[in-house]
Parts: sequence; C-alpha cells; structure tokens
Amino acid sequence: MKSAARVRPAFVAVRRWRAPRLSLLGRAGTLLLSAPVILPLLYLVWLALQASLPSLWEGLMRAHAGRLILRVALMASGATLLATLIGAPWAWLAARTDVPGGRFFGWLGPLPLAIPPYVGALVYIILLGKGGLLHETVADLLGRGKFQLDYPNFIYGPAGAAFVLGLFGSPYVFLNVHGALQRMDPALEDAARSLGQSPPGVFRRVTLPLLRPALLAGALLVFVYAWVDFGVVSLMRARTFTTVVRTYLLAGFSLPAAAGLSLLLVAIVWCVLLVQHRALGGARYTQAGTGRTHTPRRTPLGWWRWAAFAYLLLAVTLTLGLPLGVLVLQVSKLSLPELGTFLLEQREYVWNSLQVALVGSLAALALAGLVGWQGWRRRDTAGAVAGAVLQAGYAVPGTVLGLSLVGLSLALVPQLYRTPVALLGFAYVVLFAAPTLQGVRAALAQVPPSMEEAVRALGRGPITAAVRVVGPLAWPGIAASWLLTFILCMRELSATIILRPAGFDTLPVRIWTHTMDVGADPRASVVALLLVVFVGIPWLVLLSTRGPGVRQGGTNTVL
Repeated sequence: MKSAARVRPAFVAVRRWRAPRLSLLGRAGTLLLSAPVILPLLYLVWLALQASLPSLWEGLMRAHAGRLILRVALMASGATLLATLIGAPWAWLAARTDVPGGRFFGWLGPLPLAIPPYVGALVYIILLGKGGLLHETVADLLGRGKFQLDYPNFIYGPAGAAFVLGLFGSPYVFLNVHGALQRMDPALEDAARSLGQSPPGVFRRVTLPLLRPALLAGALLVFVYAWVDFGVVSLMRARTFTTVVRTYLLAGFSLPAAAGLSLLLVAIVWCVLLVQHRALGGARYTQAGTGRTHTPRRTPLGWWRWAAFAYLLLAVTLTLGLPLGVLVLQVSKLSLPELGTFLLEQREYVWNSLQVALVGSLAALALAGLVGWQGWRRRDTAGAVAGAVLQAGYAVPGTVLGLSLVGLSLALVPQLYRTPVALLGFAYVVLFAAPTLQGVRAALAQVPPSMEEAVRALGRGPITAAVRVVGPLAWPGIAASWLLTFILCMRELSATIILRPAGFDTLPVRIWTHTMDVGADPRASVVALLLVVFVGIPWLVLLSTRGPGVRQGGTNTVL
C-alpha cells in the first residue's frame, strides 16, 4: 500500500508537468500528418478553378456526365446485388447450417480476395469473350471454325463489368456477415426458439435484424468499389468516370475539365460513404446480448443441405476454381523453354512491384502508427480529425489521385516524378493509410492504457513506454495490418498506371498492358498467376493468423 501511495502522486505529477506541452505538440503533429491527403485534394480544386465555369461545364458535357452517373450507378448496383446474393448466403450457410463441408467453405470464403478483380476480368474474357474458350468449344461442337461462328461479345460493357465486380466483391460481404455471425450471442436465437419460433422465424425476427448493419456495410463497400474501379472497367470496355479521366489525360483535353470530372466523382463517393455512415448510425459492430457461452446451434437443412452444398460449390467455382484453372490452362499453352525465358524477363517487374509495395506499406504504417498512437494516448479531437482526413483519402479513386500527384509533383518537386518508387509510395500512403490506421487502432485497442500509465509512473517517457510495453503487446495486430497494406499495394493498378514513368512497370501494369494490347495472351496469364502467388501467400498467412479486421468482419481494410 505504501508503494502504491508513492507511485500515484508521482504519476500525477508527471502527467501534470508533461500533458499541456505534449498535448499542443501532439495535436499540431497529428494534423500535420494528414497533409499527404490534403495536398492532392487541394491541388485538384486549384486546378479546376483555373478554368472558367463555362469551360468546366463544356468539359462535363463532353464527357456526358449525366449519362455517366446513371451508367455507373446501374453497374455498381448490379455488382452489389450479385455480391450480396453470393457472399451473404455463403457466410450464413458455412457458419450456421449443417451443410456438408461447412467449415471448409467458411475457410474458403475470404480466399478469392487473393485474386485482384482485374485478374478476374482477364479470366472471364479468356473464358467468355469472342475467340475465347467457350467460343472455341461451341465451334468445335458444331464442327466449324471459331471465326466462322457468329458469337456475341456479351462479356464486355457495363453488364460484364458488373458481373466480374460482383463475383470478386462477394468476399467483402462474406467477411462482414461471417464476422457478425461469429460475434453474435447464440443465446438470443435460443431464447427465440424456446418461445416457439420456427427456424425461419428465428432467422427473420432475430438473426437477420442483427446482421443488417454488417450486410449493409459489405454491400456499400462493393458499391463504392465499383464507382472507383479502373482495371475491370477498362478491360471490359465499360465507359466510367475513371476511364474517361484517363482518356482526358491521354488525349490532351483540358486538365481543369479532367480535374472537375474527378472532383465530381470524389463528391459522389463521399456522398455514398456519408449515406453509409448515416444508415449505420455511426455505430460499431458489437456483440449483442450477455456474451457468448456456447457454440451456436447449426440449423438442420434436411434434404436442402445438398442444394446448399451445390450452391456453395458453384460460388467457389466461379470465384476461385475457374480463375485459377483458366490461368493454369493458359500458362500450359507455353512450352517450358518459352515459359522459363518469359519468367526471367519478369524479374524487373517483380522487383518493381515488391519495392514500391514495401516502401508504400511501410510509409503507410508509419503514418497510421503515429496517428493511431496519438489517438490512443489522448483520444482528442485532433486524432479524430486526422483519422477522418485519412478516410477521405481512402475514398479518392486511384486515377483521380494519379492525375493530382502528376501535376503536383511536376509543379513543386519535379525530381519526385523521376523517382517512381518515392512517387508511387506517396500515392500508396494516401490510398491505404486509412485501412492501415484501422488495423493499428484495433491492435492498440487490445492494450489497456493503464500499461503505459504504469511505465510513465516510474518516470519513463512516452517513447520508452511505446517501445518496451505498448509495441510488444500490439505487435501481432500491427504486423497483420502491415501485411494487409502490403497486399493492397502489390495489387494496386489505377494510380500506378498514371503515375509510373516510362519504362517502370509493375506486375499489375504488365497484366493490363498485355491484355489491352494483345488480348487473351498466355503471357498475360503468366504475369497474372505470378501476381496471385505474390498476393495469395501473404493473404494465406494473414488468414491463418486471424489478424484484426480480417476474420472478424472489419473488411473496410480490404478494399
């Protein structure tokens, strides 16, 4: 008791002596850390203001902005509907029913995220496009050459883009719903059964209302992604905001008009995110009830269990089996000497991808770590503002960010544009600091503030507390957050394709270039399979460690 009495006054004295000065510096530093996100957005606004209102209006009319909004909204709605129809039943069947192989299907649910959506677009072009595998098979069955058989290009356009985005967006819905089911207190469902509710009644009156926030969050995540995607829509030849902005840049149209179109897209995305926040009431996903005390009862499906099994098998085939199978089939068309020679030629692009992903992920972790640390220690307004700014950067489409950073770097630091690793690393920080911050916050939330207070009470500074106590305790979650950011940087395409200087290609850029220039070329499949390996291995490691925000539904970190 005497020692405790001595420690507490010392602790109070330390806090009272340090808090005012550190709080002011901490707030200024935290707000300063949000500058990487603020500067590109301010440059876009400045660029748009360089033109007169009639000029901006002419640029929007030339792009047919009204039709563009309607087209993208319909495409995003179709993708969201398909992703929900695949991901939500998949999660419920795997987690709460006696479907054969339920646990295995639950393990498979997040794995399609290792396949970037533009790789999925390449696969379905090879499979369903004109001259593709289906066209060739039908022609062989009819005894005709494939170019003698009239075949519709139905895979291209907004419908094909919605199909691919929906398929490879379904894991976002799966993870949100599956995480909510894992956290849900089974006693609530048991109570409903004890009151005479049938299994459908329990699902309708108890389970579904509790799942609604997670379901809405996953669906809106897919909806937003469809608005900002570039890789899928460009390969599927669907005209959207992101493809039009790139066309403006390549065709030499007015930069202010391109900036105005970009700001319109940013405004639409932010409005969708605001609707999401309002719809969810700003609430966080918490466990409902008194706490889990036992494993939830699995709903018996009877004879329907085999129909459910067939449904899950179809979902896995469309999102995982077919993509990997088609890529391997295409690669097998190359002879071993050709394959070996081509793989050796990709060493430069593998190294480019690895180094920019490493630089971008480490820089994003440093930024997110500082913001998260300040917010964890003080929980003041400055930390909340910095976090909100990082979220705003996360909602900026990659093509829009690329347009801004090209002009900003040439205007302020021309040497930066000639340093692709630094410039792309900066872009990745803007794009992925927000999901990194979510992971860091989740990791720090597991450390009681009293641990740091105890170190400070012994007369040690905040750096010592961070290095010797908080860091080791939060390290597993922070490492998982970095690994997830590394994966996101490895597969990034939209900003990279605009920011990279001539001669500096990454694996995603090579996939896009091969497909756009040559079509369904086996070499594009080789590069795609390489990327899937480099993304898939860390993703499997992350899933096996069950890092924060992956298995428990925090899939805003996976966009």
